[in-house]
Amino acid sequence: NTTLGRDLTGCPAGFALTAMQQVISFVVFILFFSAVYFTPYRYVPKRLESWFEVFCIIIFGCVFALNIALNNFSLGYISIAVNLIIRSCLPLSTFLSQQGLALFDLYPFKPCKLREILLMVVGVLCAGVFTLARWMADKGSEDSENMVLGVVVCIASLLCGSMN
Repeated sequence: NTTLGRDLTGCPAGFALTAMQQVISFVVFILFFSAVYFTPYRYVPKRLESWFEVFCIIIFGCVFALNIALNNFSLGYISIAVNLIIRSCLPLSTFLSQQGLALFDLYPFKPCKLREILLMVVGVLCAGVFTLARWMADKGSEDSENMVLGVVVCIASLLCGSMN
């Protein structure tokens, strides 16, 4: 094992990776948009009619980028197995966010099927038990402190993913 002589500073790799992915995706979209502009397959985006629609697009873009960035960032602190176990809780968080948005008339109410909700809750509990067991197995090591940060960031990513 070797250690660095000085601390490294700068943008975390997860955020840098996400930024590069977003820029490359934008460039590819512009190339596609330009290539088909004068053809019958021309892409014409919907005109935004109100400031609320503009606001919703901006929020959607931010939440989308945060979902990817936080997920990539969390992979620097937790294993991909723990990450995927936590991400498997997405159906329950998505259902809850949809029902929450429906309270403000921003999304239609979904029917609540008790069996499905119970199965999702059991899945989330199992994911929590697995994550806790993994953390306790690593307790006392340097990685256990980082794992808590990684789990919190992964859950934040999960919540952003459920808002998309």
